[in-house]
Amino acid sequence: MVYIPEELIDEIEELKELWKYDEAIRIVNSILARDPKNEDAILQIADIQYRKGEIGKADKAVDFLNAQKNNNDPLWLYIKGLLEMEKNNWKDARKYLLKAMEMTNASNHEILRCYGLCEYWYGNREKGLSFLKDAFVIDNKDAEVVYNLIQLYILEQEYKKAQEMISYFNKNKDSLKFVDKELDFYQTKISLFEKFIKAKKLFQIRK
Repeated sequence: MVYIPEELIDEIEELKELWKYDEAIRIVNSILARDPKNEDAILQIADIQYRKGEIGKADKAVDFLNAQKNNNDPLWLYIKGLLEMEKNNWKDARKYLLKAMEMTNASNHEILRCYGLCEYWYGNREKGLSFLKDAFVIDNKDAEVVYNLIQLYILEQEYKKAQEMISYFNKNKDSLKFVDKELDFYQTKISLFEKFIKAKKLFQIRK
């Protein structure tokens, strides 16, 4: 397999950051013209189309790779699951993420996180929350896992546990890992969650 040269990756990433998606696609397509099965290039196509809001086109790129891999690569099954989640297609997302989880022996906290969310939104709330807890045990420094746990605890009206996770976030925010969202995003959202919990407690006192 021929990978994308590092200097081209830097150029593609810079174009994506500038929202110059068509220019980025042209570069990636020039790579695919020479190497149609280049996994890095196909992943770039999927990512660019996803950023453009073209979920269907991103889906096609991922489906192509999964077919090449006979649906036996946990990374691409995970990515396929993510795309199905974007479409709120929880049933199919569960299928892909479950297989990815089984292939990685439930050791990847990100796959567990996504699978847990799928189970929760599919209606298996207790099961979904359990997988989020497992993800936190594996990696308690992932900001998205902490954020999702706070969300689900609030939805389950487990406000004490939600507040505990909020306190954990505030105490450890400088050492948490942030992937596709900045610290400010989480601080803003979690501040609103905390205000909601305080309002609920005040309402209960006054009842």
